Parts: sequence; C-alpha cells; structure tokens
Amino acid sequence: MLAEFALPERGHGAALRPGTRDAVIFARRPGTFALVLDTGTGMTRQLIPSRRDRHFYGHGCYSRDGAILFATENDFDGERGVIGLYDARDGYRRVGEFPCHGIGPHEMALMPDGRTLVVANGGILTHPDAPRMKLNLAEMAPSIAFIDATSGDLLLRHTPPDELRQLSLRHLSVRGDGCVAAVAQWEGAVLEQPPLIALLDRDTGLRFQVAPPAVAPRMRNYCGSVAFSKDGERFAVSSPRGGLITIWGGDGNYREAIALEDGCGLAAGAGGFVFTSGRGVVTSDGSREMRRHEEIAFDNHLIALNRP
Repeated sequence: MLAEFALPERGHGAALRPGTRDAVIFARRPGTFALVLDTGTGMTRQLIPSRRDRHFYGHGCYSRDGAILFATENDFDGERGVIGLYDARDGYRRVGEFPCHGIGPHEMALMPDGRTLVVANGGILTHPDAPRMKLNLAEMAPSIAFIDATSGDLLLRHTPPDELRQLSLRHLSVRGDGCVAAVAQWEGAVLEQPPLIALLDRDTGLRFQVAPPAVAPRMRNYCGSVAFSKDGERFAVSSPRGGLITIWGGDGNYREAIALEDGCGLAAGAGGFVFTSGRGVVTSDGSREMRRHEEIAFDNHLIALNRP
C-alpha cells in the first residue's frame, strides 16, 4: 500500500491527467463529487462538485494535453445525458457541457486521434430521487457515440439491433488503432443469454462476440469492466456476479476464463492483466497467485498508474 485517500462517499471510476501525477476519482452514480488526487505526495488536491441539477455517472477522461476534464453526467430533470467540461488549468472550473447524444452515459474515453470522444450510453433513465431504480427498461436506447471533443457534435452513433435494445452498454476500452471493446449488462428476460461483448470502430457497427456455451451462463448476463492489454493483442472482461474473468483475443475470439469471486476491477500491466475483487484479492493472468488483503474490499474499477 503506497497511499490511502478518504472519499466523501463511495467512488467508482478514475482517470489520469496526462503528463502529471494527478488522478481524479469519480463518485458512484448518483454521486455529486469528483476528487483530484496527487498520487506522488498522497495529498488531495481538490474536490469538484457537480452542478446542483446534475450528478456524475462514475467515469470521465482528460483531453490529450490534460487541459480539460470530461465527465459523464446526468441532466436528470431534462432526462438526458451530458458531458461536463472542467478546466484543469483553472481550478477545475466548469466551463460548459456537451450532449452525449444518448441516455445514461457511463464510461467514456478519448480516441487515439485526440479529437474524438467515445461514450457508452447505457440507455437507462435514472433520477436521484430514486437512486438505483431503472425508469425506462421497456424503452431503453443504448448506444456507442463518437463525439467531436471540441464542438460536442455527434460524429457517429452505433446501436444494437432491436432485439438487443435492453443490452445496456456501460463500459469500454480503446486500443491504439481505434478499435473499441464495449461490454454490457442485460436488462431483459433473465433466462435469455444475449452476447455481452462487442468490438467496433468509428466506421463499423457493433460486432458482437459470443462466449462458448459452457462459459456464457457463468457470466450471469453482466459485465463490469473491460481493458485491452498493452500490446492490444488481448482484452479482459470481468463478470463479478458470476465470479469470472474472461480473456479474449484482439480479434474477438474467446481465449480462456479465470475464476475470481466478486472480481470486477481490471487493468493492463506490463506483463498482462491485474485483477481485483470485492473479497480483497489481487491476482493476475500471469502468476494466478491470489494475494488477499483481509481489510480491503476492492470496488468496481482499477487503473494502472504510470508516474512521470
């Protein structure tokens, strides 16, 4: 353990500011804070509050130069998702917002071109007065949107076929060549087993990848996180409800499964992937050694820190 930070409430995802030691931790939906941390000194730099009529959706990313922090947010009275813009050079002052061109934006990343944001719009309408309720399951509209990071204009949007409209696209990872791996949580009939993983880029639709018959039921229709390996030749997907991590080739072909009870956090390391669980376990696909921290319950997401 190198450092510990106290959060006002439960956190969710995080982002690293390019060229600095800063990391920002976003509140879990429907939280109203983002906390900027100095990972070098172990000090808290700043607390960023959401607008009173917005809340954070748990994820965000920086512009390539680190000047702007983009955060997925809920305009709950307007029943739409937005991307909040915060000037990191001016005390993280909120300087505007873009539409996310969908409902329920969750994870977002900057594409390799440095000019395009890709957003996983889960398609689920929520309101802080009913914090964990899903208000529009019959009319869900999930999508992956590519958005101009300067103007907020919609460049492209890919949606699942109608029979998969209850497939809530929540998390994504971007490879160096612009390929996106997106993973989902199924909100439809419990006995159905739809594909939960898709590959896409700006110019192709969602190409769904199917897990083997012996593996698909173990995923429990729920994916919690996804990350490409450093070399882009594989990606890992966590299914915490099923206690399973699956490894896929960069072409979308299934490779293997690793059992990890309540395992959700994952990140690409120098030699492969690192995984964490809500039972305090840290492991990797290389060593498979289960290191347990009895006093810790790791949460949903994990990021690899590259100190400048």
